[in-house]
This record gives sequence, C-alpha cells and structure tokens, in this order.
Amino acid sequence: MESPAASENTQRRRSDRRKGSDWLMRLLAALNLSCWGLLLLVLNLAHFAKPEFNSGLVQYWGLAVDTSWDAEQVKRLQLMLYCCLGFTLLTLLIHQFRNRRRSDGKRLNLLFVALACSVALYIFSTL
Repeated sequence: MESPAASENTQRRRSDRRKGSDWLMRLLAALNLSCWGLLLLVLNLAHFAKPEFNSGLVQYWGLAVDTSWDAEQVKRLQLMLYCCLGFTLLTLLIHQFRNRRRSDGKRLNLLFVALACSVALYIFSTL
C-alpha cells in the first residue's frame, strides 16, 4: 500500500509543470498564423492572375478577352507560395524539436497548409 505522501509525490511528477507559453511558442503561433494568412493572400491574388471568363454575352458584343494567365502574376504567386511553404516547413521543424510529450499537438493544420502550397505550386508550374 502506498502512503499518502508517496501518492502525492507521484501525482506531482505526472502533472504538467509548464507555466504557460514561452516566447518560442508565441513565435510559432505567429508563424502558423502568418502561413495561413499568406496562403489566403495567394489564393486571393490568384483571382487577378487567372484568365477572364468568356461568356456568351462577351462573344455577342465582340469584346476582347484575355484567355491566358498573366505570367508576371503567376511568378509572384509562385514566389509567395515558396515563402509560405518555407515558413510552414520551418514551423513544423521547430515544433518537431520542441514537442517532447505525447500530449503535444501534431500541428495537422500546418500539414494541410504545406499540402495546399505544394498542390498550388504544382498547378502553377504547369501553366
């Protein structure tokens, strides 16, 4: 039978001794937020690089329509996607070395950002 003092000692060792988020965790949270923000910005700017929609009304009026992607905008989008992917991988790498407990989060949202950036880079590289 375990004494009450010994069980209290065991309980204290098992409890979480973290006092809150330190500067590194706040930096990682800011990087995570910036990765998502940059990805949303890229998706928003892709709207301006895409070809114009050629509807029946435009054809009827005989208006000129740009049917190709804007090459300069696509290069900017690719650069921003590389930055977003780099920030995401850096954040995942720092989290990998920082997290030491099973209960620490896996940061699946960063994996989704990395996957979305990779897919978008593949799509923009084939244009």
